Amino acid sequence: MHRRQILQSGAALAIAAPAVLADAGVPARAAESREMFAYVGAFTTAQRNGHGDGINVYRMDPRTGAWTHVQLVPNIVNPSFLAVDHQQRFLYAVHADLDEVSAYAIDKNSGQLTPLNTQSCGGKNPVYLSLDPSNRYIVTANYTAGSLGVVPIEQDGSLGPRSDLVTLTGTPGPNRKEQTGSHPHDCPFDPAGRFIVVPDKGAGSDLRVSPARCDR
Repeated sequence: MHRRQILQSGAALAIAAPAVLADAGVPARAAESREMFAYVGAFTTAQRNGHGDGINVYRMDPRTGAWTHVQLVPNIVNPSFLAVDHQQRFLYAVHADLDEVSAYAIDKNSGQLTPLNTQSCGGKNPVYLSLDPSNRYIVTANYTAGSLGVVPIEQDGSLGPRSDLVTLTGTPGPNRKEQTGSHPHDCPFDPAGRFIVVPDKGAGSDLRVSPARCDR
């Protein structure tokens, strides 16, 4: 698919695959034949011209490339971006036009999702989320609100109440319609896990946030 088609569909995709551990006594050929699971989000509301109906789970056969539908988790508003935790036990979703992030447990055998809970991320229209390297926090890029939210991850994979909120500031850009304020569209951690890099479509802000600010 072309990038434009993906953006227009509003689909979000996260893939969870078993880790191949050389020291676990699992032959590489056997590991390569294991099934993988794909998690697909979508826009669901009329305001977004959405045609989705929630989060869909698919089983992927790595040998043939065939996808088999496993589950629909319905009645979810605009699960527009998904991410799997580093140990592939939980899936997290942000919800376009709301101010929420949701948690789901992943069944390691079937790939199916079980809803855990939902928490506020502190700003409208989160469009991206990332997990810190320690699997302790989620950071959300709140596009419309022009902020970053920090939501703790509990030991059971559920989400705790928001622990921090950073409002972005900067100089308005040349497009007086779309750049009157900050619009963060990404918030990845740097390779060392010390900083968060925030590209901003709106105001010309340059912000780096240390995870030390996220301690509970």
